[in-house]
Amino acid sequence: MPAQAQERKLPELSANLDALLNFTSLWKWSSSDLEKNYELKIQDQEKQPKPPQFEWVSSAKDRARFSRHMFSNAETNLTMFGGSIKVEEAILEFVNGKAARATLSFYNRGDSGDITTAEFDRIFKLIGQNLGQVLKVAPKRQILSSNAALPVTGWNWTSPGGVALLEYNDYNTPGKVTKPEFLRLKLAAPNQADWSMGKMATGVQRMELLKRVKRTAEGDVYISGVPMVDQGQKGYCVAASCQRLFEYMRIPCDQHEMAKLVSIDAQGGADITTMQKSLAKIDGAFNVTFKPLINPEQYYSRGKRRVSEKEFLSIVKEYTDKGVPLLWGLFLGQKPEDPPLPGGGQVSGGHMRMVIGYNLAKNQLIFTDSWGAGHELKRMALLDAYDVTLGLYSMAPRGF
Repeated sequence: MPAQAQERKLPELSANLDALLNFTSLWKWSSSDLEKNYELKIQDQEKQPKPPQFEWVSSAKDRARFSRHMFSNAETNLTMFGGSIKVEEAILEFVNGKAARATLSFYNRGDSGDITTAEFDRIFKLIGQNLGQVLKVAPKRQILSSNAALPVTGWNWTSPGGVALLEYNDYNTPGKVTKPEFLRLKLAAPNQADWSMGKMATGVQRMELLKRVKRTAEGDVYISGVPMVDQGQKGYCVAASCQRLFEYMRIPCDQHEMAKLVSIDAQGGADITTMQKSLAKIDGAFNVTFKPLINPEQYYSRGKRRVSEKEFLSIVKEYTDKGVPLLWGLFLGQKPEDPPLPGGGQVSGGHMRMVIGYNLAKNQLIFTDSWGAGHELKRMALLDAYDVTLGLYSMAPRGF
């Protein structure tokens, strides 16, 4: 369920990401420093001064994305360690205006396809050897959080300048025939090696969520601080939405790990029945409570709705006021929305978004899409949102 764009044929695209390993300078970078070191993708490609290398995932410029599939008609050659290893995707996060964390995907089956265990092991060992040389410290086996979605093995390099964590799914589990699914490297400044680095998470607290609910003079009531993820050219709307929700709740997982757990096809995505089954699987894996507040069986009975518009609004209002975003399954493209759907992107079919607010004065639903910058806060008339709804789900730490 990707939002694709029509692009002109581009010249050779490439970016070496070794600068992300220079901790001495990296953690001092501002968003403008990133733009000085790498070429930003701009909307009007005809006016692009040089071949682009990265894009901002959020309008606040607190999350940047390098991707091999930044364009549908051209690949970007992303490399690391002097060009010896290919990179699928890299996310650089900024906290308080400075680079703080980075996540690099060297392999994920959704983007890369299948790989032999021999090739996977070769890449893993090569990355480990290079990290030891760059950071000049020996790795230690990482004790990972018990609520990881998949059995994950990790190695940690802790240096005075920063922390590196190399993670991959444990595909050698005794008694199980599994495949390599992902190989990712997480980097963090010394004071930013938090729950996202695989350590035990304390979880988000109720009072903290309440503080994230914002109210404006125009009548908007919405949840702030929901991280943005760009699902890219993949049908990962369920996985990407769940990743955003879990990051918001401080539960470690990414969309590639999530996609494996729920068995989402990277090209076709998931229909609403698959979505609901997928979300139910996630419940037990993360010690969260999955509640189908509205599901297709409930919503329709012999062609008639069994949930009223008033009940729909009541659910949205209740969870928004508690600071808990909702996962929203819907038919896309049947009703107008603000801003309009992006040209050349998905305009119909089943889709998953996140409901993050409402405006009673304007009779609007406030939501967000996992399509990157510009999709953080969007609107639709409440009655229209009610009409296109297929499902509405909550997923929060148990006890909420």
